[in-house]
Amino acid sequence: MNIRQKLSAEETITRILDVAEEHFRRVGYAKTAVADLAEALGMSSANIYRFFPSKGAINQAICKRLLNESHDIITTIMANGGSAATRLQDVLLALNAFNKSRYTAERRMHEMVAIAMEENWAVVQEHMTFLVGCIARLIAEGVAQGEFRPHTDVMLTALLVKKSCSCILHPMLIAESERMGPQDAAQSRALVDFIIDALKI
Repeated sequence: MNIRQKLSAEETITRILDVAEEHFRRVGYAKTAVADLAEALGMSSANIYRFFPSKGAINQAICKRLLNESHDIITTIMANGGSAATRLQDVLLALNAFNKSRYTAERRMHEMVAIAMEENWAVVQEHMTFLVGCIARLIAEGVAQGEFRPHTDVMLTALLVKKSCSCILHPMLIAESERMGPQDAAQSRALVDFIIDALKI
């Protein structure tokens, strides 16, 4: 007799997110209903609502997973040896490449993230806080190592660096630029180099 193994709450949540992400990628967020996910999962919509109060909450959880992928990339780069300037350059360019591949090359994933940003979800704000904090840490290290000139307000400087790189970091702006023609990787690197040079002594 085939006895179906009961999943833990954590395993069920993971299954829901995996199936939802697959549907969002394949048919789009707007065209996917909770009932579609329930059918694919072999469970009732009511059971999904036990774990997520809405389709938007599922989307938010998937966005958090994707943003955590970028956090892992950033954390790995920051832990590498080398100068603060080199690591700052690597962080900004790696994040540009990640956002371009995940959110603009895959149009339906871009739709999902666009909705997250439009609704100003806490997960997006947390990501921005994380990114600015990492940039600030690298600037502070650069100052301590004599690479960057002293800044009276490191957090403000980090925020300005992030804002200056918005055109190569923000998924919406990357997508808009891509619509007018493929982004030149050399131009992205030139922008990052320009910003880093502005930080130097």
